[in-house]
Amino acid sequence: MNPPVYTAVLQAEAVSASTGYVLVDLSDITNFPHDKIGAIEVLGMVITTEKASDGVFDLWFGVISEVDDENGSADWFQVIHLEACGNATDSTDRFAWQVDYTFGGANPKGVYCLVTSNEATPHLITNIEQNANATWQTDVNLSSPAGDTTKPGAGDIVMWAEEVTNGGTLDFCVTLFYRAV
Repeated sequence: MNPPVYTAVLQAEAVSASTGYVLVDLSDITNFPHDKIGAIEVLGMVITTEKASDGVFDLWFGVISEVDDENGSADWFQVIHLEACGNATDSTDRFAWQVDYTFGGANPKGVYCLVTSNEATPHLITNIEQNANATWQTDVNLSSPAGDTTKPGAGDIVMWAEEVTNGGTLDFCVTLFYRAV
């Protein structure tokens, strides 16, 4: 029998600088709706965005592979580039996207974000990583679906909203479907 599926929803308005978020805190079974702390299986996502003013943003989704009180590293499994197709200064750009990482059940674990004790992700290989970034250090509170007091840790599912060009703002809502195993 498969473990239950959980949902995490994070919404933010007027993001005007590159910002890190925790979508699912693997070790926090009190504030996040799961009861296992081995790994997260990301089954799917729904993302809606609106640029409230001119700008270009990238949304990065991944798992924390290593972290300490000075910095951390994320291995990304999805990147979304947000820029108006016809006009990069069109400040009314909207984007809606959904993905089923299980491919209708053909890949039942989705994106299996297991992080081993030696900081490896044996079920995820990627050439897009963010290494030694102070955003992910263990003594910094980040916004999450559970509030703004979530500290990142190994195995957490995170998002990086990167402001690529200065001067823009972004509104977004991310709905993440996951299992904890």
